[in-house]
Amino acid sequence: MDWESIFAVLFSTFAICVILMVIAIPEIIKIAFEKQLFDVPDYRKVHTGRIPRLGGVAFLPGIMIAVFLAFSWMGNYGVEVRDTGVFPEIMLGAAATLFLYMAGVADDLLGLSYKVKFPIQILSALLLCSAGLWIGDFYGLLGIHRIPGWIGVPFTVVVIVLIINAINLIDGIDGLASGLCIIGIAAFTVFFLQNGLMAYAVIGVASLGALLPFYIYNVYGTSRKRTKIFMGDAGSLTMGYIIAAFTIKAATLQDDIPANAPGQPYSFIYAFSILLVPILDVVRLFCHRILHGRSPFSPDRCHIHHKFMAIGLSIGQARHTIIGISLILFFFNIIMFRYLNINILVAVDIVLWTLMHLFLSRRIRTLKSRNAESARTYLE
Repeated sequence: MDWESIFAVLFSTFAICVILMVIAIPEIIKIAFEKQLFDVPDYRKVHTGRIPRLGGVAFLPGIMIAVFLAFSWMGNYGVEVRDTGVFPEIMLGAAATLFLYMAGVADDLLGLSYKVKFPIQILSALLLCSAGLWIGDFYGLLGIHRIPGWIGVPFTVVVIVLIINAINLIDGIDGLASGLCIIGIAAFTVFFLQNGLMAYAVIGVASLGALLPFYIYNVYGTSRKRTKIFMGDAGSLTMGYIIAAFTIKAATLQDDIPANAPGQPYSFIYAFSILLVPILDVVRLFCHRILHGRSPFSPDRCHIHHKFMAIGLSIGQARHTIIGISLILFFFNIIMFRYLNINILVAVDIVLWTLMHLFLSRRIRTLKSRNAESARTYLE
């Protein structure tokens, strides 16, 4: 493998997407102010100014342009694409991403009910499965190994829809969703390069080229200078689907990896460990809402970032803490999988997550009690 040529392709792809984002995002902000297209503050949101919500509109066009150019240049760089069998997956995945992207744009501009978005998510998941990309082995999780298609395909659809919503729902404070996506996609890109999946690696670096400029505008921009922008559903649904597709591809790679690669079930654990924080948070949220007799898609202030801010952390501190927790769980899993059974490893993850939330909930109750006591003392 000619790493110099591969680096040239990947760097060119990344640079093109960055340039496109740097050109597009200021124009999107300008149009948003002209047309008064802002994210309206409410009781769940932490911002107060007029901030455009259309940052994600630039994601898919920029990624597709960079990826298609990279595919056309690979031969000129002398890069051999051995994984040509994945192109049906990529083409159907691109079509599915386009469906979600259009739904996201419509939601950002007009507002769409989850009753509309949810079927589109299911359709997009089915398109990927129709390319033959679905989970057919649990590698001993819950004592299950090989599973037939009539179980594997519906399960894969559930996983894809879960990941899409996990990224969408955790997009609540500046830089959190995009930061987690940057880490996740970077980790998947390295994984795909290690396993010779050049086409997937190209999509990964293009996605990073879209996310990094957006992250800078989102975190360091200001509403006063008109340099701040939110991802919106167009961005979160697009990135959520890309990461979901990466997850399924990595999780189903066990039978294709070389004999000298890390053993079973490394790929499966690697794939899902990257996304543990948003996945566990969305599962917790859905269970909490259902147990309280509400729709799992109903809005509230029970997200993990709301909890960290409730104990006194700033937006930046909450973001860095959650991203740090995500990295710790990821590295813990890919190190400990050699020593712990997959079921024990998953149980440890869930116990650690539960203990953290119990601590946060107790801390929040203590702070509320102190504030109430202080208010009573002041009135007396």
